[in-house]
Amino acid sequence: MSLEVVQINDREPETEVVTPHPRQVVDDIIALWKEDPSTESLGAAKLHGQVKKRHPNWSVSEKRVRQLLKEFGLNVNSTAQQVSYAKDIKAHPTPKDVIMPENVQVTMTSKRGKGLYAKRPIKKGTILWEEAPLFYVPQLQSTPLMKQGQCCAYCGKVLEKSNANLTSGLDCQSCPMVWCSQRCKSSNTLHSALYHLTGKRLIDAEKFMELEDYCLQESWNALYALAHIQAQIIMEKKPEAGKSSLKDKFDSLASVSQQVRYRAVNSGAGAFDSMTGGALFVEEQQEILWKDGYSKFTAVFPRLSGVTYDDFLTMLGTYNINNLDSNVFMMQSHLNHNCDPNVDVNTHATDRSKPLKVVADRDIAGGEELTTTYVNPSHPVLQRSRELRVNWGFVCACNRCKSEKQQDQRKQSQSKSLETKEDIRKMLKEEEPSQEIELEVPSPSSGERRKSVRFDDNVLQLTQETENLPGDANIYETYHKTK
Repeated sequence: MSLEVVQINDREPETEVVTPHPRQVVDDIIALWKEDPSTESLGAAKLHGQVKKRHPNWSVSEKRVRQLLKEFGLNVNSTAQQVSYAKDIKAHPTPKDVIMPENVQVTMTSKRGKGLYAKRPIKKGTILWEEAPLFYVPQLQSTPLMKQGQCCAYCGKVLEKSNANLTSGLDCQSCPMVWCSQRCKSSNTLHSALYHLTGKRLIDAEKFMELEDYCLQESWNALYALAHIQAQIIMEKKPEAGKSSLKDKFDSLASVSQQVRYRAVNSGAGAFDSMTGGALFVEEQQEILWKDGYSKFTAVFPRLSGVTYDDFLTMLGTYNINNLDSNVFMMQSHLNHNCDPNVDVNTHATDRSKPLKVVADRDIAGGEELTTTYVNPSHPVLQRSRELRVNWGFVCACNRCKSEKQQDQRKQSQSKSLETKEDIRKMLKEEEPSQEIELEVPSPSSGERRKSVRFDDNVLQLTQETENLPGDANIYETYHKTK
């Protein structure tokens, strides 16, 4: 009987030296930061070391890494190099017929743009408002199950294997799709228009299903959502006199072109933008994707006129900066960001089609702006800053960010100091007794450079001094020249 040893991981390490594409280097740095956020504060030299450790066969110099960090706006220590687009975002007046929640008013300011403010003091725990989605968008990843009748065609709830829905009239007579409740069936007013041919031909169902498959293939959530939003706008009945339409409300949202956003997405290697529009491409490939998406989008709506390619890109960008879990909410979209917010936005735990609740997270003073957080507040400050800059176009300057950045800078300064002392200790241990050592004295506060002090083999005494530093485990050694 003979035994054969089989390697589970039979991948051979790459040994052939290759010169990586700039995007490969940048993507690897971003991946490193996501795996270990503490590495985001590393300088170019140490990042280069990490990249070489991860890819020993890559021919990439420290100078090249430094250049790429600058080129792609990834230098965390230089805000000026980081691409943002806050100034390109346009704020628009809220339709006058939109009723504001009690105790809340909308205000336009030069620094913060459009925002919500407390009319009077609000106690912690107060429900400020509840709000159904202005535009509800089913989850793209659920559509294959929806088409097979395995989950609700509206809310996406997974259905048990039962004939109850069929016998209760919750199934579609023209396709395998079913609903979990009468509420979902009656709410799904777009089903026939999007999936079955209709006489009005406002929507080409066949073209919509092609677009849906394309969005699944490219993981393009924003295009899929935009098609749903446009369908709701087209199918809306004419509003009463003095009432704003769905289009009016969508047009009142903060807007920016996706092409403008892509400058920041591109600079961040797309690592944090899940709505950018498919996989990450170089600019030329991204342009092809957008134009392909525009062609498919306009094909779904045969009577849609006046929507140019630039309009399409603005619609994409507008959706991307305003959606919450793929849905768009009128009031919630007015909330500006703070890493230490004063309100909680609570979406329904199991049904995205149901209203959200906005609750005061602490006591709020009259006249104070109501703020939410756009990112996970538990993330490190550098990761939060990058996500905000890439996805929403601004560099956060809230008090929490300022405080945490100062703490990080102090830690880095201490770390560099400790590394220097460790280097000195190592050097002293490795030097031969007869070898001269030249140490440079730190420059005085006047800025003038003092001459270095030379030690030779006339040293008569060696003493060791200890300094209590963080951890009480750091020792440095000094030479004393005695007469």
